[in-house]
Amino acid sequence: MRGPSSSHTAGAHRIGLIVRDLFDAEPTAARVTFDPRGSMAPTWKPLGVDLAFTAGVMGWPMLDQRYFSSVERAREAGVTVEFEVATLEETDHPNGMLIEATLENGRQLRVVAEAVGGGGIRIANLDHRPVDLDGKAHVMLVVADVSAEGAVADLVQDAIRREENGSVLFSLSSSDPPDSGSVSRLRRIPGVSEVWTAAPVFFVRRGGTLFESAEGMVELANERVLSLGEIALAYESELLGLAEDEAVDEMLRRFDIMKQSVAAGLDDQRSDMLLLQPSAATVLAAEGRGAVAVGGIHTRAAAKALAVMHHCNSRGVICAAPTGGSAGTLPGVVASLVEEMNLSRRQTALVLFAASAVGLIVARRATFAAEIAGCQVEIGVAGAMAASAVVEAAGGSSRQAVDAAAISLQNTMGSPCDPVAGACEIPCHTRNALAASSALTCADLVLGGYANPIPLDESIDASYEVGKALPSELRCTAGGGCAVTPSGLRMERLR
Repeated sequence: MRGPSSSHTAGAHRIGLIVRDLFDAEPTAARVTFDPRGSMAPTWKPLGVDLAFTAGVMGWPMLDQRYFSSVERAREAGVTVEFEVATLEETDHPNGMLIEATLENGRQLRVVAEAVGGGGIRIANLDHRPVDLDGKAHVMLVVADVSAEGAVADLVQDAIRREENGSVLFSLSSSDPPDSGSVSRLRRIPGVSEVWTAAPVFFVRRGGTLFESAEGMVELANERVLSLGEIALAYESELLGLAEDEAVDEMLRRFDIMKQSVAAGLDDQRSDMLLLQPSAATVLAAEGRGAVAVGGIHTRAAAKALAVMHHCNSRGVICAAPTGGSAGTLPGVVASLVEEMNLSRRQTALVLFAASAVGLIVARRATFAAEIAGCQVEIGVAGAMAASAVVEAAGGSSRQAVDAAAISLQNTMGSPCDPVAGACEIPCHTRNALAASSALTCADLVLGGYANPIPLDESIDASYEVGKALPSELRCTAGGGCAVTPSGLRMERLR
Protein backbone atom coordinates (compact mmCIF):
# COMPACT_ATOMS: atom_id res chain seq x y z
CA MET A 1 0.00 0.00 0.00
CA ARG A 2 0.93 3.67 -0.09
CA GLY A 3 1.20 5.47 3.22
CA PRO A 4 0.34 6.93 5.54
CA SER A 5 -2.66 5.00 6.93
CA SER A 6 -4.03 1.58 6.03
CA SER A 7 -7.62 2.56 6.81
CA HIS A 8 -7.37 5.88 5.02
CA THR A 9 -5.37 4.79 1.97
CA ALA A 10 -5.47 1.00 1.49
CA GLY A 11 -9.01 0.73 2.90
CA ALA A 12 -10.34 3.73 1.00
CA HIS A 13 -8.73 2.56 -2.24
CA ARG A 14 -10.25 -0.92 -1.89
CA ILE A 15 -13.65 0.57 -1.17
CA GLY A 16 -13.30 2.62 -4.37
CA LEU A 17 -12.36 -0.48 -6.37
CA ILE A 18 -15.36 -2.48 -5.12
CA VAL A 19 -17.77 0.41 -5.64
CA ARG A 20 -16.51 0.78 -9.21
CA ASP A 21 -17.00 -2.96 -9.75
CA LEU A 22 -20.59 -2.73 -8.53
CA PHE A 23 -21.32 0.13 -10.96
CA ASP A 24 -21.11 -1.98 -14.12
CA ALA A 25 -20.80 1.44 -15.81
CA GLU A 26 -18.44 4.42 -15.81
CA PRO A 27 -19.07 6.99 -13.05
CA THR A 28 -19.53 10.66 -13.88
CA ALA A 29 -19.67 11.94 -10.29
CA ALA A 30 -19.33 10.75 -6.72
CA ARG A 31 -19.83 12.43 -3.37
CA VAL A 32 -18.27 10.91 -0.24
CA THR A 33 -19.63 11.94 3.15
CA PHE A 34 -17.99 11.45 6.56
CA ASP A 35 -19.79 11.82 9.89
CA PRO A 36 -18.45 14.61 12.16
CA ARG A 37 -18.69 12.22 15.12
CA GLY A 38 -16.29 9.74 13.49
CA SER A 39 -12.54 9.78 12.97
CA MET A 40 -12.57 10.23 9.20
CA ALA A 41 -13.94 13.78 9.41
CA PRO A 42 -10.81 15.37 10.96
CA THR A 43 -8.29 13.11 9.22
CA TRP A 44 -9.49 12.38 5.68
CA LYS A 45 -7.52 15.20 4.09
CA PRO A 46 -4.14 14.93 5.89
CA LEU A 47 -4.20 11.14 5.56
CA GLY A 48 -5.13 11.14 1.87
CA VAL A 49 -8.53 9.46 1.75
CA ASP A 50 -9.44 11.68 -1.20
CA LEU A 51 -6.50 10.49 -3.29
CA ALA A 52 -6.96 6.82 -2.39
CA PHE A 53 -10.72 6.60 -2.91
CA THR A 54 -10.63 8.54 -6.16
CA ALA A 55 -7.87 6.36 -7.59
CA GLY A 56 -9.87 3.28 -6.64
CA VAL A 57 -13.17 4.46 -8.07
CA MET A 58 -11.34 5.34 -11.30
CA GLY A 59 -9.88 1.83 -11.42
CA TRP A 60 -6.29 3.04 -11.09
CA PRO A 61 -3.82 0.87 -9.13
CA MET A 62 -2.48 2.37 -5.93
CA LEU A 63 1.02 2.37 -7.43
CA ASP A 64 -0.11 4.31 -10.52
CA GLN A 65 1.58 7.71 -10.71
CA ARG A 66 -1.85 9.30 -11.27
CA TYR A 67 -2.53 8.49 -7.61
CA PHE A 68 -0.81 11.66 -6.37
CA SER A 69 -3.19 13.91 -8.34
CA SER A 70 -6.09 11.51 -8.69
CA VAL A 71 -8.84 14.02 -7.85
CA GLU A 72 -7.62 16.46 -10.51
CA ARG A 73 -6.91 13.70 -13.05
CA ALA A 74 -10.39 12.25 -12.52
CA ARG A 75 -11.91 15.69 -13.13
CA GLU A 76 -9.92 15.96 -16.37
CA ALA A 77 -11.42 12.61 -17.38
CA GLY A 78 -14.92 13.95 -16.74
CA VAL A 79 -15.47 12.47 -13.28
CA THR A 80 -16.07 14.80 -10.33
CA VAL A 81 -15.34 13.36 -6.88
CA GLU A 82 -16.22 15.52 -3.87
CA PHE A 83 -15.86 15.04 -0.12
CA GLU A 84 -17.92 16.52 2.70
CA VAL A 85 -18.70 16.18 6.39
CA ALA A 86 -22.34 15.71 7.41
CA THR A 87 -24.31 13.60 9.86
CA LEU A 88 -24.73 9.96 8.83
CA GLU A 89 -27.33 7.69 10.38
CA GLU A 90 -26.57 4.55 8.36
CA THR A 91 -23.31 3.64 10.10
CA ASP A 92 -21.83 4.17 13.55
CA HIS A 93 -18.35 2.98 12.55
CA PRO A 94 -15.81 5.78 13.08
CA ASN A 95 -14.37 5.04 9.63
CA GLY A 96 -17.77 4.88 7.96
CA MET A 97 -18.60 6.77 4.78
CA LEU A 98 -21.55 7.31 2.47
CA ILE A 99 -20.83 7.19 -1.26
CA GLU A 100 -23.42 8.59 -3.65
CA ALA A 101 -22.50 8.05 -7.29
CA THR A 102 -23.96 9.03 -10.62
CA LEU A 103 -23.19 6.74 -13.55
CA GLU A 104 -22.86 7.59 -17.23
CA ASN A 105 -26.15 5.81 -17.95
CA GLY A 106 -27.90 8.20 -15.53
CA ARG A 107 -28.35 5.69 -12.73
CA GLN A 108 -27.70 6.61 -9.10
CA LEU A 109 -25.94 4.27 -6.70
CA ARG A 110 -25.76 4.67 -2.94
CA VAL A 111 -23.19 2.75 -0.88
CA VAL A 112 -22.38 2.77 2.84
CA ALA A 113 -18.86 1.50 3.45
CA GLU A 114 -16.45 1.15 6.36
CA ALA A 115 -12.65 0.97 6.53
CA VAL A 116 -12.36 -1.48 9.41
CA GLY A 117 -8.60 -1.32 10.05
CA GLY A 118 -5.41 -2.80 8.64
CA GLY A 119 -6.67 -2.21 5.08
CA GLY A 120 -9.80 -4.26 5.73
CA ILE A 121 -13.12 -3.01 4.38
CA ARG A 122 -16.84 -3.65 4.60
CA ILE A 123 -19.66 -2.66 2.29
CA ALA A 124 -22.57 -2.43 4.74
CA ASN A 125 -25.43 -1.07 2.65
CA LEU A 126 -26.19 -0.95 -1.07
CA ASP A 127 -29.06 1.19 -2.32
CA HIS A 128 -30.77 1.07 1.10
CA ARG A 129 -30.34 -2.71 1.38
CA PRO A 130 -28.18 -4.17 4.17
CA VAL A 131 -25.28 -6.23 2.80
CA ASP A 132 -21.99 -7.51 4.19
CA LEU A 133 -19.17 -7.54 1.62
CA ASP A 134 -15.56 -7.71 2.79
CA GLY A 135 -13.69 -8.06 -0.50
CA LYS A 136 -12.50 -11.59 0.25
CA ALA A 137 -14.64 -13.43 -2.32
CA HIS A 138 -16.35 -13.04 -5.66
CA VAL A 139 -19.82 -11.70 -4.92
CA MET A 140 -23.08 -11.58 -6.84
CA LEU A 141 -26.17 -9.79 -5.50
CA VAL A 142 -29.56 -10.15 -7.16
CA VAL A 143 -32.67 -8.09 -6.34
CA ALA A 144 -35.93 -9.60 -7.60
CA ASP A 145 -39.68 -9.43 -7.08
CA VAL A 146 -41.13 -12.30 -5.08
CA SER A 147 -42.74 -13.52 -8.31
CA ALA A 148 -39.27 -14.08 -9.83
CA GLU A 149 -37.86 -15.85 -6.80
CA GLY A 150 -38.09 -19.36 -8.21
CA ALA A 151 -36.40 -18.53 -11.49
CA VAL A 152 -33.57 -16.72 -9.71
CA ALA A 153 -33.13 -19.51 -7.17
CA ASP A 154 -32.60 -22.02 -9.97
CA LEU A 155 -29.53 -20.05 -11.13
CA VAL A 156 -28.11 -19.13 -7.69
CA GLN A 157 -28.85 -22.25 -5.70
CA ASP A 158 -26.31 -21.64 -2.92
CA ALA A 159 -27.22 -18.00 -2.38
CA ILE A 160 -28.31 -16.50 0.93
CA ARG A 161 -31.86 -15.19 0.58
CA ARG A 162 -33.42 -12.26 2.43
CA GLU A 163 -36.90 -10.84 1.82
CA GLU A 164 -37.56 -7.16 2.43
CA ASN A 165 -40.34 -4.74 1.35
CA GLY A 166 -41.82 -7.04 -1.26
CA SER A 167 -38.53 -7.93 -2.93
CA VAL A 168 -35.90 -10.59 -2.35
CA LEU A 169 -32.14 -10.07 -2.13
CA PHE A 170 -30.01 -13.06 -3.11
CA SER A 171 -26.35 -12.92 -2.03
CA LEU A 172 -23.85 -15.40 -3.40
CA SER A 173 -20.16 -15.53 -2.41
CA SER A 174 -17.68 -17.82 -4.13
CA SER A 175 -13.97 -18.41 -4.52
CA ASP A 176 -14.52 -18.32 -8.30
CA PRO A 177 -16.05 -15.56 -10.45
CA PRO A 178 -19.71 -15.96 -11.46
CA ASP A 179 -20.38 -17.40 -14.90
CA SER A 180 -21.02 -14.52 -17.32
CA GLY A 181 -23.78 -16.51 -19.01
CA SER A 182 -25.63 -16.93 -15.72
CA VAL A 183 -25.32 -13.21 -15.00
CA SER A 184 -26.80 -12.40 -18.42
CA ARG A 185 -29.65 -14.87 -17.91
CA LEU A 186 -30.43 -13.40 -14.49
CA ARG A 187 -30.67 -9.91 -15.95
CA ARG A 188 -33.21 -11.14 -18.51
CA ILE A 189 -35.58 -12.69 -15.95
CA PRO A 190 -38.79 -10.60 -15.62
CA GLY A 191 -38.95 -9.17 -12.11
CA VAL A 192 -35.17 -8.95 -11.61
CA SER A 193 -34.35 -5.29 -10.98
CA GLU A 194 -30.63 -5.46 -10.08
CA VAL A 195 -27.69 -7.79 -10.59
CA TRP A 196 -24.48 -6.57 -8.96
CA THR A 197 -21.13 -8.34 -9.10
CA ALA A 198 -17.81 -7.51 -7.45
CA ALA A 199 -14.40 -9.18 -7.56
CA PRO A 200 -12.30 -9.70 -4.42
CA VAL A 201 -9.55 -7.26 -3.44
CA PHE A 202 -7.74 -9.80 -1.23
CA PHE A 203 -6.50 -13.34 -1.64
CA VAL A 204 -9.53 -15.63 -1.83
CA ARG A 205 -10.07 -18.17 0.92
CA ARG A 206 -10.19 -21.69 -0.58
CA GLY A 207 -9.68 -23.92 2.46
CA GLY A 208 -10.39 -24.21 6.15
CA THR A 209 -8.69 -22.92 9.28
CA LEU A 210 -6.32 -24.99 11.36
CA PHE A 211 -6.96 -23.17 14.65
CA GLU A 212 -9.10 -20.41 16.12
CA SER A 213 -7.05 -19.13 19.05
CA ALA A 214 -3.49 -18.62 20.22
CA GLU A 215 -3.85 -21.57 22.60
CA GLY A 216 -5.09 -23.79 19.79
CA MET A 217 -2.25 -22.56 17.60
CA VAL A 218 0.40 -23.50 20.17
CA GLU A 219 -1.21 -26.88 20.84
CA LEU A 220 -1.19 -27.74 17.14
CA ALA A 221 2.39 -26.51 16.75
CA ASN A 222 3.47 -28.74 19.64
CA GLU A 223 1.52 -31.69 18.25
CA ARG A 224 3.22 -31.33 14.85
CA VAL A 225 6.59 -30.35 16.36
CA LEU A 226 6.64 -27.04 14.49
CA SER A 227 7.74 -23.54 15.36
CA LEU A 228 5.25 -20.68 15.40
CA GLY A 229 6.41 -19.57 11.95
CA GLU A 230 6.03 -23.09 10.56
CA ILE A 231 2.50 -23.59 11.92
CA ALA A 232 1.49 -20.15 10.59
CA LEU A 233 2.84 -21.11 7.17
CA ALA A 234 0.81 -24.34 7.29
CA TYR A 235 -2.29 -22.31 8.25
CA GLU A 236 -1.86 -19.86 5.36
CA SER A 237 -1.22 -22.63 2.86
CA GLU A 238 -4.37 -24.47 3.94
CA LEU A 239 -6.55 -21.36 4.05
CA LEU A 240 -5.60 -20.00 0.62
CA GLY A 241 -5.03 -23.29 -1.19
CA LEU A 242 -1.40 -22.40 -1.89
CA ALA A 243 1.64 -24.65 -1.90
CA GLU A 244 3.89 -23.72 1.03
CA ASP A 245 6.62 -22.58 -1.36
CA GLU A 246 4.13 -20.21 -3.01
CA ALA A 247 3.19 -18.76 0.37
CA VAL A 248 6.86 -18.34 1.26
CA ASP A 249 7.52 -16.55 -2.03
CA GLU A 250 4.63 -14.15 -1.37
CA MET A 251 5.89 -13.43 2.14
CA LEU A 252 9.38 -12.74 0.80
CA ARG A 253 7.92 -10.38 -1.79
CA ARG A 254 6.47 -8.42 1.11
CA PHE A 255 9.77 -8.50 2.98
CA ASP A 256 11.48 -7.05 -0.07
CA ILE A 257 8.99 -4.15 0.05
CA MET A 258 9.85 -3.73 3.74
CA LYS A 259 13.58 -3.61 2.95
CA GLN A 260 13.00 -1.08 0.18
CA SER A 261 10.97 1.09 2.56
CA VAL A 262 13.81 1.06 5.10
CA ALA A 263 16.31 2.12 2.41
CA ALA A 264 13.99 4.82 1.06
CA GLY A 265 13.37 6.22 4.54
CA LEU A 266 17.11 6.49 5.15
CA ASP A 267 17.44 8.71 2.07
CA ASP A 268 16.61 12.21 3.32
CA GLN A 269 16.16 13.46 -0.24
CA ARG A 270 13.09 11.24 -0.64
CA SER A 271 11.34 12.59 2.43
CA ASP A 272 8.14 14.60 1.93
CA MET A 273 6.41 14.48 5.30
CA LEU A 274 3.66 16.77 6.51
CA LEU A 275 5.21 17.80 9.84
CA LEU A 276 8.57 16.17 10.49
CA GLN A 277 12.04 16.53 9.04
CA PRO A 278 13.76 13.15 8.51
CA SER A 279 16.03 11.89 11.30
CA ALA A 280 16.38 8.12 10.86
CA ALA A 281 19.62 8.28 8.85
CA THR A 282 21.12 10.68 11.41
CA VAL A 283 20.25 8.35 14.31
CA LEU A 284 21.62 5.29 12.51
CA ALA A 285 24.86 7.11 11.65
CA ALA A 286 25.25 8.27 15.25
CA GLU A 287 24.83 4.70 16.47
CA GLY A 288 27.41 3.53 13.95
CA ARG A 289 30.10 5.90 15.22
CA GLY A 290 29.31 5.31 18.90
CA ALA A 291 27.74 8.72 19.50
CA VAL A 292 24.71 7.37 21.39
CA ALA A 293 24.48 6.23 25.00
CA VAL A 294 24.16 2.48 24.46
CA GLY A 295 23.43 1.59 20.83
CA GLY A 296 23.32 -1.93 19.46
CA ILE A 297 20.57 -3.79 17.66
CA HIS A 298 17.89 -2.11 19.79
CA THR A 299 18.86 1.33 18.46
CA ARG A 300 19.44 0.11 14.91
CA ALA A 301 16.00 -1.52 14.83
CA ALA A 302 14.45 1.67 16.20
CA ALA A 303 16.19 3.84 13.59
CA LYS A 304 15.03 1.55 10.77
CA ALA A 305 11.49 1.66 12.14
CA LEU A 306 11.73 5.46 12.00
CA ALA A 307 12.95 5.21 8.41
CA VAL A 308 9.94 3.18 7.29
CA MET A 309 7.61 5.69 8.91
CA HIS A 310 9.41 8.53 7.09
CA HIS A 311 8.75 6.74 3.80
CA CYS A 312 5.19 5.82 4.78
CA ASN A 313 4.33 9.42 5.57
CA SER A 314 5.89 10.57 2.31
CA ARG A 315 3.21 8.44 0.59
CA GLY A 316 5.78 5.83 -0.27
CA VAL A 317 5.08 2.14 -0.83
CA ILE A 318 5.15 0.14 2.39
CA CYS A 319 3.84 -3.16 3.73
CA ALA A 320 1.24 -2.60 6.45
CA ALA A 321 2.29 -4.65 9.47
CA PRO A 322 -0.41 -4.71 10.63
CA THR A 323 -1.38 -1.13 9.64
CA GLY A 324 0.11 1.90 7.92
CA GLY A 325 0.44 3.78 11.20
CA SER A 326 2.39 0.84 12.67
CA ALA A 327 4.27 -0.13 9.51
CA GLY A 328 7.77 0.67 10.84
CA THR A 329 8.08 -1.65 13.82
CA LEU A 330 8.23 -5.08 12.17
CA PRO A 331 10.47 -4.08 9.22
CA GLY A 332 12.83 -2.33 11.62
CA VAL A 333 13.16 -5.46 13.73
CA VAL A 334 13.26 -8.06 10.97
CA ALA A 335 15.68 -6.13 8.74
CA SER A 336 17.99 -5.84 11.76
CA LEU A 337 17.64 -9.54 12.62
CA VAL A 338 18.49 -10.53 9.04
CA GLU A 339 21.71 -8.50 9.24
CA GLU A 340 22.63 -9.50 12.79
CA MET A 341 21.86 -13.23 12.48
CA ASN A 342 22.52 -13.67 8.75
CA LEU A 343 19.09 -15.28 8.29
CA SER A 344 18.40 -17.19 5.09
CA ARG A 345 15.50 -16.19 2.87
CA ARG A 346 13.37 -19.06 4.18
CA GLN A 347 14.24 -18.25 7.79
CA THR A 348 13.24 -14.66 7.12
CA ALA A 349 9.89 -15.81 5.74
CA LEU A 350 9.25 -17.97 8.82
CA VAL A 351 10.13 -15.06 11.12
CA LEU A 352 7.47 -12.99 9.33
CA PHE A 353 4.97 -15.85 9.46
CA ALA A 354 5.51 -16.03 13.23
CA ALA A 355 4.70 -12.33 13.47
CA SER A 356 1.68 -12.83 11.23
CA ALA A 357 0.40 -15.59 13.51
CA VAL A 358 0.02 -13.05 16.31
CA GLY A 359 -1.66 -10.61 13.93
CA LEU A 360 -4.05 -13.35 12.84
CA ILE A 361 -5.25 -13.95 16.40
CA VAL A 362 -5.68 -10.21 16.98
CA ALA A 363 -7.76 -10.01 13.79
CA ARG A 364 -9.95 -12.83 15.05
CA ARG A 365 -10.44 -11.51 18.57
CA ALA A 366 -10.17 -7.74 18.25
CA THR A 367 -9.40 -5.11 15.60
CA PHE A 368 -6.53 -3.25 13.94
CA ALA A 369 -8.40 0.05 13.95
CA ALA A 370 -7.10 2.69 16.34
CA GLU A 371 -10.39 4.47 15.66
CA ILE A 372 -12.03 1.63 17.61
CA ALA A 373 -9.47 0.77 20.29
CA GLY A 374 -6.55 3.20 20.29
CA CYS A 375 -2.89 2.81 19.49
CA GLN A 376 -2.54 -0.49 21.35
CA VAL A 377 -4.23 -2.32 18.45
CA GLU A 378 -1.90 -0.75 15.91
CA ILE A 379 1.62 0.01 17.18
CA GLY A 380 0.94 -2.08 20.29
CA VAL A 381 0.09 -5.08 18.12
CA ALA A 382 3.04 -4.37 15.81
CA GLY A 383 5.33 -4.60 18.84
CA ALA A 384 3.73 -7.89 19.89
CA MET A 385 4.12 -9.29 16.37
CA ALA A 386 7.75 -8.21 16.30
CA ALA A 387 8.43 -9.82 19.69
CA SER A 388 7.21 -13.17 18.37
CA ALA A 389 9.39 -12.68 15.28
CA VAL A 390 12.49 -12.24 17.47
CA VAL A 391 11.76 -15.47 19.36
CA GLU A 392 11.30 -17.33 16.07
CA ALA A 393 14.63 -15.98 14.77
CA ALA A 394 16.35 -17.11 17.96
CA GLY A 395 14.97 -20.65 17.66
CA GLY A 396 12.50 -20.36 20.52
CA SER A 397 9.34 -22.42 20.86
CA SER A 398 5.85 -21.44 19.75
CA ARG A 399 4.89 -21.01 23.42
CA GLN A 400 7.78 -18.64 24.01
CA ALA A 401 6.88 -16.67 20.88
CA VAL A 402 3.27 -16.08 21.93
CA ASP A 403 4.36 -15.31 25.50
CA ALA A 404 6.73 -12.62 24.22
CA ALA A 405 3.84 -11.17 22.21
CA ALA A 406 1.59 -11.32 25.27
CA ILE A 407 3.90 -9.37 27.58
CA SER A 408 4.43 -6.81 24.85
CA LEU A 409 0.67 -6.25 24.61
CA GLN A 410 0.33 -6.14 28.38
CA ASN A 411 2.64 -3.14 28.44
CA THR A 412 0.90 -1.07 25.75
CA MET A 413 -2.64 -1.16 27.14
CA GLY A 414 -4.28 2.24 27.31
CA SER A 415 -2.20 3.76 24.51
CA PRO A 416 -4.14 6.61 22.91
CA CYS A 417 -4.17 7.34 19.20
CA ASP A 418 -3.53 11.08 19.26
CA PRO A 419 -2.04 12.12 15.90
CA VAL A 420 -0.87 15.73 15.82
CA ALA A 421 -2.62 17.60 12.97
CA GLY A 422 -4.36 14.34 12.04
CA ALA A 423 -1.17 12.92 10.50
CA CYS A 424 0.56 9.60 11.29
CA GLU A 425 3.81 11.34 12.27
CA ILE A 426 3.78 12.65 15.84
CA PRO A 427 3.93 10.62 18.09
CA CYS A 428 3.60 7.66 15.71
CA HIS A 429 7.22 7.70 14.50
CA THR A 430 8.82 7.38 17.91
CA ARG A 431 6.18 4.93 19.08
CA ASN A 432 7.14 2.64 16.19
CA ALA A 433 10.81 3.03 17.11
CA LEU A 434 10.18 2.25 20.78
CA ALA A 435 7.98 -0.73 19.87
CA ALA A 436 10.82 -2.13 17.75
CA SER A 437 13.31 -1.79 20.59
CA SER A 438 10.84 -3.14 23.15
CA ALA A 439 10.12 -6.21 20.99
CA LEU A 440 13.73 -7.29 21.37
CA THR A 441 13.55 -6.84 25.15
CA CYS A 442 10.27 -8.78 25.47
CA ALA A 443 11.78 -11.67 23.52
CA ASP A 444 14.91 -11.63 25.69
CA LEU A 445 12.85 -11.68 28.89
CA VAL A 446 10.88 -14.75 27.83
CA LEU A 447 13.87 -16.57 26.33
CA GLY A 448 15.80 -15.72 29.48
CA GLY A 449 13.26 -17.37 31.76
CA TYR A 450 10.40 -14.98 32.53
CA ALA A 451 7.21 -17.03 32.95
CA ASN A 452 4.25 -15.15 31.48
CA PRO A 453 1.11 -15.67 33.63
CA ILE A 454 -1.48 -14.10 31.28
CA PRO A 455 -1.86 -15.94 27.96
CA LEU A 456 -1.92 -14.16 24.60
CA ASP A 457 -5.65 -14.75 24.01
CA GLU A 458 -6.51 -13.09 27.33
CA SER A 459 -4.00 -10.30 26.76
CA ILE A 460 -5.59 -9.51 23.39
CA ASP A 461 -9.07 -9.50 24.92
CA ALA A 462 -7.99 -7.22 27.76
CA SER A 463 -6.18 -4.85 25.41
CA TYR A 464 -9.24 -4.64 23.17
CA GLU A 465 -11.56 -3.87 26.06
CA VAL A 466 -9.23 -1.19 27.42
CA GLY A 467 -8.97 0.35 23.98
CA LYS A 468 -12.72 0.50 23.49
CA ALA A 469 -13.02 2.23 26.86
CA LEU A 470 -10.89 5.16 25.68
CA PRO A 471 -12.87 8.34 24.98
CA SER A 472 -13.34 9.21 21.31
CA GLU A 473 -10.84 12.09 21.70
CA LEU A 474 -8.12 9.46 22.13
CA ARG A 475 -9.10 7.26 19.20
CA CYS A 476 -7.66 8.84 16.05
CA THR A 477 -9.74 12.01 16.08
CA ALA A 478 -6.82 14.35 16.89
CA GLY A 479 -8.98 15.55 19.78
CA GLY A 480 -6.75 14.71 22.75
CA GLY A 481 -3.30 13.75 23.96
CA CYS A 482 -0.33 15.06 21.99
CA ALA A 483 -2.65 16.44 19.32
CA VAL A 484 -4.03 19.16 21.59
CA THR A 485 -0.86 20.23 23.37
CA PRO A 486 0.08 23.86 22.71
CA SER A 487 3.09 22.77 20.68
CA GLY A 488 1.03 20.22 18.78
CA LEU A 489 -1.60 22.80 17.89
CA ARG A 490 1.11 25.22 16.71
CA MET A 491 2.82 22.72 14.40
CA GLU A 492 3.36 24.18 10.94
CA ARG A 493 2.79 21.92 7.96
CA LEU A 494 5.66 21.44 5.56
CA ARG A 495 3.37 20.82 2.59
